[in-house]
Amino acid sequence: MNAHPAADTRPSVACVSGRRVVDVLNRLDVRSVLLDDPTPLDLACRVDVPLDIDLDDWEAAEAALRRLHAARPLDAVFSVYDAHLPLASYLAARLGTRGLDLQAALACHDKIRMRMVLAGGGVRVPDHLPAVDPADAAAAARRLGLPVVVKKATGSRGRGSMLCRSPEDVTRAVGVLGPTALLVERVVEGPEYAVQSITRDGRTEVVGVLAQHVGPGPRQAETGYDFPSGLSPERESEVAAFVTRALAVLGFDHAVSHAQVRLTEDGPVLINVAARPPGGQLCAATERISGIDLTRAAAEIALGVPVTRGTPTATRVLYRCVTSDSPGTAWYDPDGIDAPAVTLDIEPGDSVRSVDDPDGGSYGRIVVYGDDPAELESRYRAILESLRLHVEPDHQQVMLP
Repeated sequence: MNAHPAADTRPSVACVSGRRVVDVLNRLDVRSVLLDDPTPLDLACRVDVPLDIDLDDWEAAEAALRRLHAARPLDAVFSVYDAHLPLASYLAARLGTRGLDLQAALACHDKIRMRMVLAGGGVRVPDHLPAVDPADAAAAARRLGLPVVVKKATGSRGRGSMLCRSPEDVTRAVGVLGPTALLVERVVEGPEYAVQSITRDGRTEVVGVLAQHVGPGPRQAETGYDFPSGLSPERESEVAAFVTRALAVLGFDHAVSHAQVRLTEDGPVLINVAARPPGGQLCAATERISGIDLTRAAAEIALGVPVTRGTPTATRVLYRCVTSDSPGTAWYDPDGIDAPAVTLDIEPGDSVRSVDDPDGGSYGRIVVYGDDPAELESRYRAILESLRLHVEPDHQQVMLP
């Protein structure tokens, strides 16, 4: 009998805060290091090396990871969370492993920086002014002209932007979003599209373009997506080429991305780029239409291995968020939930805010797939009827555009 266990020759990867990727890393059969603050017990049991570390202390994170790297070299460091992308790229750069270019990660984290880099590279972005001091936001809005969108400059957690149609709205947005550096942008009119892509060794492939719907309120919460996008092949190619160029200007080399684009009479305008898979059920929807799991792709790109490509299983997606047109108490029939098409984040009797409330948003999703648009619409309506969604005390139905 061999007294010494076989050497572990698996690739080794570190992920910064990764509930979404732990299962993926296990399926990829890699040696996984998970940095978190702290590491949840259930995840600590499912990774090779759980590492509890203050994720705001970059020097401590580097020192801890460098010790592990010296004992067993890492092949990559990455993250799929906005807040931790700069740290992951910093660690990859310091250790000399694969990871998203640090300058690209910093640009995605800081919207002011992103606008400067893109505009300098000839990529259209909204007319904007920085308000490093939040008190400057009102003057910026006056200079740009209302309506404007006021955004947090950095990719922090929680509500990040508010649509403002009056000076009073701007004052309210500053109070809600501050105290922090803000970005004030003139509103861009035109339909919005969500563009999913993968970038390997600086070469980008767009894997999905979906029409995106947003609510009317200050928060402009997402209310749904449609695939196909409804664009002509020529216009969709224009949007895809536009995003590809934007990512090149930002310096994307190894990452997946979720971009938001408004299409105006003068062409596409870039609203935002996130160097991660999309959230909610949009990642699953993208996999159904493209055959690519973007969370798995993020790990594979970091490792430098081919992206796994499955067979697309749907040619159409109807994706609608559950929102309310009025505040109150939400009720529905739990027996009417048609899993996995329906995902609700609320229990019967929970309080909800209206979709136009700055603190409002979506409370779930209904996503149906198929090949015939009439069948998708019919199934969607049948699900609504079976759920019997409504909000009291004003008895107005939950609005699902």
